[in-house]
Amino acid sequence: MDKYTVLIADISRSRSYSVEARNSIQKYLVDLIFSLNKVFSDSLVKAVEFSAGDEIQGLFLAPQPAYLYLRLLSMFIHPAEIRAGIGVGEWSVKIENASTTAQDGPVYHNSRCAINKTSETEGYHVLICSGSKNDLFLNVIINVPFLFAAGHSGYQNEIMLLTELMYPISYNQAISQNNVGLLFRLARLRTRFDFFSEYRRKSRSRIIFDTISFPRIWPDPVDAAEDEGSFYVSGGRVWGMTTHLSEILGVSRQSVEKTLRAGNIYAARNSAIAALKSMGRFL
Repeated sequence: MDKYTVLIADISRSRSYSVEARNSIQKYLVDLIFSLNKVFSDSLVKAVEFSAGDEIQGLFLAPQPAYLYLRLLSMFIHPAEIRAGIGVGEWSVKIENASTTAQDGPVYHNSRCAINKTSETEGYHVLICSGSKNDLFLNVIINVPFLFAAGHSGYQNEIMLLTELMYPISYNQAISQNNVGLLFRLARLRTRFDFFSEYRRKSRSRIIFDTISFPRIWPDPVDAAEDEGSFYVSGGRVWGMTTHLSEILGVSRQSVEKTLRAGNIYAARNSAIAALKSMGRFL
């Protein structure tokens, strides 16, 4: 039987937030998931949807788009943190014309096992379970981009997100380039939700998406499957990236470069490419 991938994710330590904050995040997640489902429409077998509380679940054709979906999701809900399980395996119980929550099989069991195990780990935001011995190594590799991003300030996260929307990392055209524009609106909408506006006020982080002229931006995906690096990965840094960012933000190239380096954004993108290529080789 063919192998599929299930992504299950929720907000880490969500019970530590106030009821108002949790409601704010969940309202934002509704719009975010709707748009992300369009961006990944060609890679989804069953759309990502809420399965219980703030938990979401979706069925993908392969692990790489599930991982990319999770990366974007985590950037959009910063500073809230995501924990997730990615399961790879057979989809044996198929209920036609029903959502992902009605389906079953080893792929679903593996995903549930993976997310449950995150509570036992130290610093792992996501785990993958395929039943292969390669899971041991993949679970280190796929967490590196999240570890780089974990210490981002609000402004560094905004720059990381803008970079990702301008030069989205993809894998075998997993991302619908025409639909990425939907995400710019959501980046701007974040400040209207109580959880995010309160964080910005306390951290005094600069908000950049209110000042960006979106019509000037056309996404230029970076396909990890086509990365030709044989000794190290460098495709996360695109030629002209800092110049383009500085023009959009109205700041110097030096200022942009300083933020990119201080936030390890090049390293985070390169390690995401390495993670995607590793999945392609070992799963």
